[in-house]
Amino acid sequence: MMDRVVRSLIVMLICVAGAIAARGAPSRPNIVFFLADDHGVDFVGCYGNRAVHTPNIDALAAQGTRYDRVFAGSPTCSPSRAAMFTGLYPSRNGTMGNHTNCKPGVKCVADYLSPLGYRTVAANKTDVRPPSVFDWELLPATLPKNPNFKRLYRFEGLDTSKVDAFLASHTKEHPDQPVCLLIGESSPHVLWEKNRDFDPAKLPIPPFMVDTPKTRTALANYYQEIATADRHLGEVMESLKKYRMDQNTLLIYTADQGPEWPHCKWTCYDTGLRVPFVARWPGVIKAGATNGALISLIDLMPTFVEVAGGKAPEGLDGRSFLDVLKNGTATYDPYVYASHTGDGDMNVSPQRCVRDSRYKYILNLHPERKWTTHFTKVEGIPDSHRDVYKTWEEKAATDPATAKLMKTIEWHSREELYDTQTDPYELNNIAGDERMAGKLDELRGKLKEWMEAQGDGGRD
Repeated sequence: MMDRVVRSLIVMLICVAGAIAARGAPSRPNIVFFLADDHGVDFVGCYGNRAVHTPNIDALAAQGTRYDRVFAGSPTCSPSRAAMFTGLYPSRNGTMGNHTNCKPGVKCVADYLSPLGYRTVAANKTDVRPPSVFDWELLPATLPKNPNFKRLYRFEGLDTSKVDAFLASHTKEHPDQPVCLLIGESSPHVLWEKNRDFDPAKLPIPPFMVDTPKTRTALANYYQEIATADRHLGEVMESLKKYRMDQNTLLIYTADQGPEWPHCKWTCYDTGLRVPFVARWPGVIKAGATNGALISLIDLMPTFVEVAGGKAPEGLDGRSFLDVLKNGTATYDPYVYASHTGDGDMNVSPQRCVRDSRYKYILNLHPERKWTTHFTKVEGIPDSHRDVYKTWEEKAATDPATAKLMKTIEWHSREELYDTQTDPYELNNIAGDERMAGKLDELRGKLKEWMEAQGDGGRD
């Protein structure tokens, strides 16, 4: 009799101990989404660039999976972010142009996660509006202005100490509640900090840039910003570990679109749309793997809902890729789409595009317009923008190869078709190649169907 009582007490104590140990770790996974700004996939160590310093992104890839074909829904900040947080492409959610509003009544990720018991918090940069649509909890986490460096077009950057303090508070005050933490990193958006760690002469110059001394100086500055973003990611990873949130957490690193260089941001080329995407979820996502599934960032929001234990909402453009995360499925979307709408008097070349696993079709709404952006028009910023672009124009006057590249950058045919396998930087338009007529017709038709379904009449 006494033995049975003792055994019962032991079992009860074990159960109580287990419950105490489990406290502070919600049964459903946390979601931590680290979103960099203007970080192109060509500028990450684990994606093959050995000159850049991204040890924390690389470590995350070793602990999780690197996804090689992930694309933004727009190559511009606000439209891209609004699309990923609503699961709707820009024409349907309303944020077509940069810094414009979503339509009233559109739902964001917080609206779907809150009924599932999640706390949705956005830290630092969000760049989506209005607050009535993006009604999440805001975490002020922006570094103070640096009096020695006047930032243009952005705030100083992410204050990871504020993120650390939030995690400490959340794990103490809400130990059983899962959190969806959306971290908006300001780097490597312009204006870039001054280079300290890189030798400009040793940096690889991608084929869409013109190799001049000023290009190399500016590129080194861009690399320095990437190193800052990587360092901030590492600090967040350390905080997750410190508060024992590193195991039961889906941690993602990605960016809203490509870098602010010509032929990149504000264009529908892969250099404007393809982003790094690295995810870690211990025990769920395979470590040290790569995945080539074709994914759009508009698929994020329904994926988060399924990760949280809910059912992916109907009526969205995005769809959950949870199976890709869990099972390493290599096929997903047969096509991804994107749109770019004009932005004031700087970015005046609106585009629409569709891409399959190999070929890209781009429709230029105003091929008669010369392509311009902040990079080509903004004066007075040393070692950046117009200061760099002038050296490209000067070199083009005497170098035929540079002149050809500049023509490709500045003037776009009505229709463009690219084989991204043989021409990854999309510099050789094969829309006029008779051998590609079938593929051209296929993708042209897909884009037309998509635009009609979106109610996109070709806003410029």
